[in-house]
Amino acid sequence: MREVPWWVWVSATPFGLGAWAPIVPGRVQRRSRWVAMGVLWSVVALAGWIAAVANDGGAGGGLLIILAWAGAVATTLSIKQTYLRDASSPFVREREAAERRLEERREAQRLAAQRPELALELGVGRPDRPGAQAAGLVDVNNASIGALLQLPGIDDALATRIVELRAELNGFRSVHDLGGLLDLDGHAIERLDDRVVFLPR
Repeated sequence: MREVPWWVWVSATPFGLGAWAPIVPGRVQRRSRWVAMGVLWSVVALAGWIAAVANDGGAGGGLLIILAWAGAVATTLSIKQTYLRDASSPFVREREAAERRLEERREAQRLAAQRPELALELGVGRPDRPGAQAAGLVDVNNASIGALLQLPGIDDALATRIVELRAELNGFRSVHDLGGLLDLDGHAIERLDDRVVFLPR
């Protein structure tokens, strides 16, 4: 028998105090509907507590608290199987990890374009620098030859040429600039486009 997730037990906390529990699996598995249900039951519980205090323990507030408690329990029980199935699937875990990596890469590219000094400080595109937040990118203007070799279609000769050219030109401006100067074909440029940044030297 599978272990019952802790947030299912939390949802059963009396007086609607665990009404927020569906938010946890919703955040973990990026299910906005589950998060919304947790927020809804939390709001209902809070409204019940406010009504109960304002009316010195009136029945209306108590009914709202019971509704929030029962709703949270019902919600967590209804999503438990889906959560456990998805959490135990290697494919789902890997897909979610890949989605996170892609989002981090896109965010790092935005940061490099908008705030290059911060991107330099973080180590965006510097897998060769210890402690850097490379985000799956390579900074063509600053990274080592070893890091450049991680890029698709870049061999020793091309990596060496990149290092020589960037020293002469004080860096490249874009992947199209790089492609034009190195006479790369369109396919090579396309493969590099989502893997590189061009930060100041």
